[in-house]
Amino acid sequence: MMRLSLVLILSAVCLSQGYQDVHTADMDFLHKQKKLFELMFFADQKVLVDSEFFEIGRNYDVGSNMEYYTDKVVVKEFLFRFKEGKLDDGVLFTPYNFEMVEDMVALYHLFYCAKDFQTFYKTACWARIHVNKYMFVDAFYSAVIYRSDCKFIRLPAPFEIFPHLYFDSRTIQEAHKVKMTHGGFSHTYDVGMKHGVMHSGDTYLIYSNYSGVCMKPYYDPEYKLSYFFEDVGLNSYYYYFRMIFPFWIETKNYDLPKEFRGEFYYYIHKQLMSRYYLERLSNDLGSLRPFDWYEGHFPGFYSNLMYPNGVALPKREEWYGLPTYKVDYLKKIDLRENRIFEAIDSGIVIDEFGKQYNIYTPEGINILGNLIEGNRDTFNYKYYGSYEILARNFFDYNSEYTCKKWYIPGSLQTFSTSMRDPMFYRLYDKILYYFQRYKENLKRYTQTDLVYSGCKIESVHVDKLVTYFDNCDACINNAVSVESFKEGHHFNLKVRQQCLNYKPFTYRFTINSDKDSKVMVKIFLGPAFYGEQYDEDTYFHKNYLNFFELDKFEAKLKTGMNTVERLSTESAYTMDDVTSYETYYKKIIKAVEGNEPFTYKENLFGFPDRLLLPKGKPEGMQYRFFFYVYPFEEGKFYDLPLIGKWFYDGKPFGFPLDRPVKPWFFTLPNAYFKDVEIFHVKEMTESY
Repeated sequence: MMRLSLVLILSAVCLSQGYQDVHTADMDFLHKQKKLFELMFFADQKVLVDSEFFEIGRNYDVGSNMEYYTDKVVVKEFLFRFKEGKLDDGVLFTPYNFEMVEDMVALYHLFYCAKDFQTFYKTACWARIHVNKYMFVDAFYSAVIYRSDCKFIRLPAPFEIFPHLYFDSRTIQEAHKVKMTHGGFSHTYDVGMKHGVMHSGDTYLIYSNYSGVCMKPYYDPEYKLSYFFEDVGLNSYYYYFRMIFPFWIETKNYDLPKEFRGEFYYYIHKQLMSRYYLERLSNDLGSLRPFDWYEGHFPGFYSNLMYPNGVALPKREEWYGLPTYKVDYLKKIDLRENRIFEAIDSGIVIDEFGKQYNIYTPEGINILGNLIEGNRDTFNYKYYGSYEILARNFFDYNSEYTCKKWYIPGSLQTFSTSMRDPMFYRLYDKILYYFQRYKENLKRYTQTDLVYSGCKIESVHVDKLVTYFDNCDACINNAVSVESFKEGHHFNLKVRQQCLNYKPFTYRFTINSDKDSKVMVKIFLGPAFYGEQYDEDTYFHKNYLNFFELDKFEAKLKTGMNTVERLSTESAYTMDDVTSYETYYKKIIKAVEGNEPFTYKENLFGFPDRLLLPKGKPEGMQYRFFFYVYPFEEGKFYDLPLIGKWFYDGKPFGFPLDRPVKPWFFTLPNAYFKDVEIFHVKEMTESY
């Protein structure tokens, strides 16, 4: 089973596993879960005549039931777009095309304004068989996330809905062969090459490599990292993250905390970049080289992914020249960059009415994040636009098109494939520079701000850190066509890949306290310190942004010496793989039939636990832990879709490493550094 994780990586979030309630489903929840889950089966096929949703969908008429929607204007607008053919199934959808996203949002609003669950379900059944499948999935996913009557409902993981966007075309082709011959063709499994098909009963296991395997490391060293940036759990995490606050949603229309939307956008990307940098170090790739928009030499993208309609995901040659029609993009990007720099350096942003606002305030980072993303909460879209959308579309490298039906989205133009492209990391390295520039203009933390008087971390012991490659299985039934809904549940197609994993370990803190107190403990992992190159201050000033936050948790200290233990698997930010959809569906059916209870959690996604540690090296690779303890402060609980309950203590995301550091970081009694080595082994044994 491919693992997805549990909780958003939010440094300002204190999320203890105890905050997340486990519920036993009642029959109402079970029926909703079953109905909505089934709508995602075989999303590439519209006609499954024996399915419940097909019978309902073909007999439902949206226009004749307008009184069952809270906003008739929304219904009329959608029907106009539908009748004009704007949601035609022949279009390969991307949220970074303004025309397409407007059409998808019209469908989302139709789902959202359904007065009750039955109307929503009937509308979804109708849309499932009448509109573009990609638009349907994104709109439906968003509606299930935000509708109050769908709270805690889980849908299949993104890679289970559209396996084509996560597994290479050879793997998908193998799946088709298995389905057509019912596994009857002769195929030899090659242990060394990890190729072939194995089966047991009605379950067929396809061994798959990464889609960038065609790029040998000696040709493009970046593809040494294929195991990381093509990790299915990581790419699914990014999809979920972008669906929590999709840029087409305006938070004022929902019960959502708008005060940190822009900072959330910044911090998640900062965390991803920090984690990516640590992985680069394990592969001797070093720091990213800044790029210039006009140099015309960008990282290539090589993959054998293929859309369900048979069109290949566009490649980008490393030496490929800039198409002439992209010159206009450069002018727009220049303009946006200049306005962003102007806002950061002057500290002033201008709203649509010409009023000026100071961004060097507690809410300033949120304003800047919204402005760069260009979401619906941005200050002045007409003036600042969306730097991110412009940049992503610049790198699509498609032929110029005049009709959206002929448009082929590139790797950066879908949430599911973005992190596979080496250019993703170069681009967000540039975007994060704007935030870094802003942070450097903020007042530095003083020693008084950070010291916790009377509390001292005496020592921290960490078990030996070991990583290895493990087998990860994913269900890809949706990759093939079936004759009926019933037939689709009589076999299982699974893909097995080698995924990075680590041996669980324990942190053991020895903390001396002069009073009983409740504290927060933060754990970061960053690059090693090499004394012959820098002094400590210079090292940390250059690397504070490269520290990846592993965990944050509460602890109660007694007066005197305290021993605090924390398992790596208890991290507030990670979780094991989510249950595969065929296993989850079987549990739903058993519960509906009254054969066993069905339990569910409130939070549904987060960063993959398997990727908590970078790979390291067989001989050991040096890294550095940073531990920090500070007083627990009262905050506010939020109840968010997909996330569940979490606690916001008001600290900046990434605190205390959210700003440039001073030398006293190394002398604070409540801060502690520990140099460690991460060992990578070919096979995990008990000796480790």
